Amino acid sequence: MLKPPLKYEKQHIWAILHRKLLGLLTMYTGCKQVDDHEQISPGDVRRMVPQLKQVRSIKPRMTSAFRGHAVVTLALAACIGAICLSSTPSRAQDVQRIAAIVNDEVISRFDVEQRMRLVISTSNLTDSKKLRRRLRQQILRSLVDESLQLQAAKRHSIRVNKSDIKRAYQFIEQQNKVPSGGLIRFLKAKKIPVSALESQINAEISWSKLIRRRLSRNVQIGEEEINEVLARLKASAGQSEHKVSEIFLPIDTPEQEEEVRRASIGLLKQLRDGASFAAMARQFSRGATAAQGGAVGWVKPGQLDTGLDLAIIKLDAKAISEPIQTVGGYYLIYLHERRKITPGSRGSVKLGLKQILLPLGKNAGDADYRAKMQLAATVAESVQGCDGVEGVAKELQSNAANDLGTVALKDLPGPIAAAVKDVAVGRFGAPIRGKGAVMLLMVCSREETKGKGPDRESISNTLARQRLAMLAQRYLRDLRRSAVVELR
Repeated sequence: MLKPPLKYEKQHIWAILHRKLLGLLTMYTGCKQVDDHEQISPGDVRRMVPQLKQVRSIKPRMTSAFRGHAVVTLALAACIGAICLSSTPSRAQDVQRIAAIVNDEVISRFDVEQRMRLVISTSNLTDSKKLRRRLRQQILRSLVDESLQLQAAKRHSIRVNKSDIKRAYQFIEQQNKVPSGGLIRFLKAKKIPVSALESQINAEISWSKLIRRRLSRNVQIGEEEINEVLARLKASAGQSEHKVSEIFLPIDTPEQEEEVRRASIGLLKQLRDGASFAAMARQFSRGATAAQGGAVGWVKPGQLDTGLDLAIIKLDAKAISEPIQTVGGYYLIYLHERRKITPGSRGSVKLGLKQILLPLGKNAGDADYRAKMQLAATVAESVQGCDGVEGVAKELQSNAANDLGTVALKDLPGPIAAAVKDVAVGRFGAPIRGKGAVMLLMVCSREETKGKGPDRESISNTLARQRLAMLAQRYLRDLRRSAVVELR
């Protein structure tokens, strides 16, 4: 969380004292029960202090240890009450009020406000009161999750160092094609504290380290699982594969289903209004890909949930799906592109090439080009064998005969690749008209490799990541269920 001002710290102390004061008053002084969701005000303190003083005289009903606890609470309450009574409400103070309490750790409205500004600035959104109302609940939920993750990491002595933070900044800059240091400059230009982003990154890294330490030993991938994946990949030849990104909003309890559904609809509206999918995924997705902007990569039929597969098939490229409900929650899917899977689609062709250039004069016109093209075509048809290229160049009075070595067909410019891709070894390709010259290319060798697809190790690693992500979601769900969370 962001380092709060003094007034925020007062609010934090009030929150911690809240339950203690209520419990002591109702159990030992006969005070009227106060709603646990209400916040104790300075006026309440004035009324409570006389009652709390009576605690010292209630010896039969409390142990000395508990009586001491009450006296400490009284002292703190009186001290804070005196401070608060001297202050007056203001809009600045309102920003520092409590938005949520997570196991006695406070999330202030200041935290929510700074995250709100970060989300709006980095997601290509137009700021408005309506937008803020729509985003507030999701932002608060994200902050609650981050608080739970940081608390769990702290319990297991997880540390995040400066080099971890630096690498995270570099990754975000590369992902968004921003020069080094550009992210910090962007935040400063928008007058957003760097700590607003750093607190989020700290939570992400802490959680990632915790998951690897606690849960990775529980992930084991068997040979049969790898064989099943290989069989599916083989069966998918001739079908399409899709490059997708995701936003995942989990449903922890049945009571949350409607709330999460509405949240997914709200996010979809922002995305279709122009918000950056990667930025929104980073802020709001609870899936394993959130830190990568929701990027899943290339997937084939059968790799994802059936409902997701069906939705992806119906999507056009560059389109976003409607909210898709699965057993664990709601997904939004963005389809970047699709391509056909063919048996040789992952293979490669490498060609050994030699080149002859037939130069033209500076003032050469179309007629000159046609003459050179005709000459080059005649040579291409009559000459065979790679060893004769240099001799042909001399006959054509060309000093530009070069051995280009071995090059991958996919790395050649389009017109050149088209001229040589189907040419047999020892033959020239069709003449190519260039700037100030006509080019002839001789294919001296051809090496073709068949696509092997992913190996067993890469498949095992992918399955392990998916399994670990599922365990992490369950762990966070358990943390939510066992936490004491109060939303204000």
